[in-house]
Amino acid sequence: MTKTSLEMKKLVEEFIKITNVKYEDQTEKIKEKSDLVDWQFHVGTNVIVSKNSNREDRVHVNVNMRFSPGDSKLLVKTNLSFSKAVMEISEICTICNIGHQWIKNGESIVGLAIFAHIDEQNLDRISFHNVQDILKKSYVQILVISLQKII
Repeated sequence: MTKTSLEMKKLVEEFIKITNVKYEDQTEKIKEKSDLVDWQFHVGTNVIVSKNSNREDRVHVNVNMRFSPGDSKLLVKTNLSFSKAVMEISEICTICNIGHQWIKNGESIVGLAIFAHIDEQNLDRISFHNVQDILKKSYVQILVISLQKII
């Protein structure tokens, strides 16, 4: 049976509560700015779990990395270390079956978002935590690459 957006939200909140990690329901804040998101939780320091209005069939999990202004100056195509790191980060994301997107502010790269989704039909505690674990492990690997190769 298909789950409604509210049912998915309640399930996700229960899955988050199990971890005892601090979280905030940001649904009202987000709704004031946009109708593109049905609901959203900010979990820990940099994880966002949300349900987009345009997709009835999935929940999105995002981990956002932000770089300091000094570090951002190194994130340019002409920096050979950065170019190599981009390839390695892309490879990690492909192997782990997650997406990634560089966050830009004008011409500067200021961060990196890595993300995955859980289909509504597969939304259970184990699938939810598996996706979170994959994103966390990938985040650590990407952070190590960033520190070793770029910064």
